[in-house]
Amino acid sequence: MGYFLLYLHREADEGCKKHLGRVLSIWEERAVYENDILDDLKTALYGEKKTKKRPYEEIKLDKDEDDDEDEDLSKITPEEPPQTTDLIHALQELENAACGDAAVHQRIGSLPVEVQDVSLLDKITDKASGDQLSKMVDDACMLLADYNGRLAAEIDDRKQLTRMLSDFLRSQKEVLDEKEQQLEEYKHKLARVSQVRKELRLRIQNLPDFSRLPNVTGSRVHLPYAGDLYNDD
Repeated sequence: MGYFLLYLHREADEGCKKHLGRVLSIWEERAVYENDILDDLKTALYGEKKTKKRPYEEIKLDKDEDDDEDEDLSKITPEEPPQTTDLIHALQELENAACGDAAVHQRIGSLPVEVQDVSLLDKITDKASGDQLSKMVDDACMLLADYNGRLAAEIDDRKQLTRMLSDFLRSQKEVLDEKEQQLEEYKHKLARVSQVRKELRLRIQNLPDFSRLPNVTGSRVHLPYAGDLYNDD
C-alpha cells in the first residue's frame, strides 16, 4: 500500500489524491490502522516531511519508556477467556467480511487494463480521452483503497478472533483438566461407597431376623402385682 501511494504521489492528479486522502481519514476514524502506519501512508501520499532533529534527552527518555513497556509486557498474564456469546458474535461478524463480498470481487476483476498498466498511457492523445481515463482511475483508486481498508479491518478482526479462540481453548483445557481430576476423585468415592453397600448387604444377610420369632407380647395373661404376692388371704 505504501508503494502504491508513493507512486500516486508522483503520478496521480490532485483529484485522486483528494479521494485517497478522504479514505485515509475514514481509516483513521475507524482505527483501521495504527497511527504510525497512517502517518506513513499520508507521507507517502502527500510527500516526505522534514524530520526535526531530536535532542539526546528526548531520545533517551523514549528508550527508557520503551524498556519499561517491554518489561510490563513480559509481566502480562493471559487475558480472561471470552464469553461464548462474544465468541459467537465475532464469528457471525466475519460472515460480512470483505473476503466474502462477491460483488466487489467482480468489480475489481472487471477493472479495465488501462487503469492498471501505466505503459498504456501513451495511447492517450486527446484531453477528452484523458479525462475519461482519469475518472476511471479515480473510481478504481476509491474501489481498491476502500476494499484494502476493509481487508485490513478484517485481518484485525481475524487476529482478534484468533486471540479469543486461543484464550477460550486455553480456558477449556484448564476446565477439562479440572473435570477429569474431579471425575477420578468421584470414581474413587463411588468405589468406596459401592464397597460399603456390598459389605453391608452381606452383614445384613448374616444377622438374625427377629421378625420371625413368636410374638410373646400378644398374650392377655397379666402377671400378679407385687402386693398380691404377700396377701394374707
